[in-house]
Amino acid sequence: MVEQKLQGDFADIERRYKEGVTVTTWRPKLVIAGLVIWGVIDVVLVIFFLVTITTYVVQGSFDDSRSIGTIGQNAGVLHAAAVARLAKPILTNDAHVLTHDATTYDMYAVVENVNTEWYATFNYHFTAGQVTTPFALGNLMPSESRYLTALNVAAEKRPVGAQLVISDVVWHRVDHHEIVDTAAYLEVRNDWQVTDEVYAPDVVLAADTVGRSTFTLKNATAYSYFLPTFTVLLKRGGAVIGVNEVTLSQFMTGEARAVAVHWFGDIPTSGTVEVLPAINYFEAGVYTKPPSDVLTDPRDLIKSR
Repeated sequence: MVEQKLQGDFADIERRYKEGVTVTTWRPKLVIAGLVIWGVIDVVLVIFFLVTITTYVVQGSFDDSRSIGTIGQNAGVLHAAAVARLAKPILTNDAHVLTHDATTYDMYAVVENVNTEWYATFNYHFTAGQVTTPFALGNLMPSESRYLTALNVAAEKRPVGAQLVISDVVWHRVDHHEIVDTAAYLEVRNDWQVTDEVYAPDVVLAADTVGRSTFTLKNATAYSYFLPTFTVLLKRGGAVIGVNEVTLSQFMTGEARAVAVHWFGDIPTSGTVEVLPAINYFEAGVYTKPPSDVLTDPRDLIKSR
């Protein structure tokens, strides 16, 4: 049987009816599908957010730990390097007492600066029981050993248990912008020559018989010194049996000067002299200008390496 098609207005009404049925049938399904898609997108966004936050927190904590570890390691390396560059303490040896006369004594001790690029200035004094010597100023050049002394120390009897006390130490680092080679700088300023040494144990001085050493000290450096001080040691068989100090005024470059030193206490029959400078070569005030009749400053003739 052939289905008859509606004509005219009936056909249009049927078409609209079918469209309404289709919309009514599929609208809930489309709404459900939209809700499902929206839910899936929300779940994906939440998962992405959680993964991102977790990755950031965990990875950030590892990065922070690594950064902190690197900073700590670098700080440790820098601290170790800084400590290695600091000046090492002054080394001191035992203090010794030598008889000067019946009521006075001489004390000395050897100190050493093991630093090659630092020099020290300080105060020092000696103690021995109830005896305490006045404070004195000292200095110690890089890589130098020096005798510190206290002379003519009054005491009713020979002091025992003598000790050297060093205080107020100030370390000065050599400025390599001005001094390129510390060893070379000191070498050209520390050339003192001792010749014509004579020792006599039978010199009468103020009704006492004392020893006397005479020698010629030459300033073989290219520098003139204002008031250079020298420690003079009297030795016998390598042992120190006497200490003294001399200060010479206006000691010019190339000058040779006769020096006499008297020795008190137990007078040895023989002895040799050792002369050690006690000069702070980094202090500008220790130098003096060459004589006015010298046209060329000898220091200008020194060629730097």
